Amino acid sequence: ASGTAHITQHLAMDCEMVGVGDDGTSALAQVCIVNWTGHIVYLKYVKPIERITDYRTFVSGIRPEHMRRAHDFKTVQHEVGRIIKDKILVGHALKNDLDVLMFTHPRQLTRDT
Repeated sequence: ASGTAHITQHLAMDCEMVGVGDDGTSALAQVCIVNWTGHIVYLKYVKPIERITDYRTFVSGIRPEHMRRAHDFKTVQHEVGRIIKDKILVGHALKNDLDVLMFTHPRQLTRDT
């Protein structure tokens, strides 16, 4: 579910991916966004468009039961886009997270660790 914490100018985001299709391409399975004080602003599981072939549980923590309460990709994509717009986005390997969300984010607003 989405958090109720205040959205601050600085936000940190992390996405978890699963493998889909015959080639195990990465697909979004979870998005978490926290604010400047570390409180959860947004946390949702995402149902990939393609069939999951590798949950990558050892890395992602994602299990089949999480997908039962997962949300539609387009809905999550829209909500996340609205939250991070014009914010300073902090994260590790953010390019991968932004790619899986099919987003770009202004370089001057990105702090990638």
